[in-house]
Amino acid sequence: MKYVTLLTMLAPLSLAACDQSGMTPAGMGMAPTPMQTGPRAMRLPELPAVPAQPAPTAAASSDGSPAIQSDLAHGLQVYRQTCAFCHDKGIAGAPIIGEASDWRPRLAQGMTALYASALQGRNAMPAKGGNPSLADADVRAAVDYLAGQVH
Repeated sequence: MKYVTLLTMLAPLSLAACDQSGMTPAGMGMAPTPMQTGPRAMRLPELPAVPAQPAPTAAASSDGSPAIQSDLAHGLQVYRQTCAFCHDKGIAGAPIIGEASDWRPRLAQGMTALYASALQGRNAMPAKGGNPSLADADVRAAVDYLAGQVH
């Protein structure tokens, strides 16, 4: 108990003895390291900017069934934000973007089946790619974008 009391009393004195005149509030007196500022500084890769766009709107097709007028630029934006992590590398069996051998069997089932898989989830993929805040039209736009990358 005596030692705790002694340390409690000495701690403020030792801090007061430190020269704090060179400390900046933001940096707390620590200079940036070469890894933070040098030529090999760790930086996040830059992706091309995609302007934010509203979700595509639903329209009636000639046969009266609802059809989504999907905008591929919007699909790309949704893909980058939600889908790319798995579909760029095939994580957990996800079909790789642009890989025809992965996508042809899925495309053969039709877009309605692809939309349903993306909206409801399938195998390791959760519903809406794990982003429940996405509107159904956003998910369909991303599926349209993915399907359009198969050549």
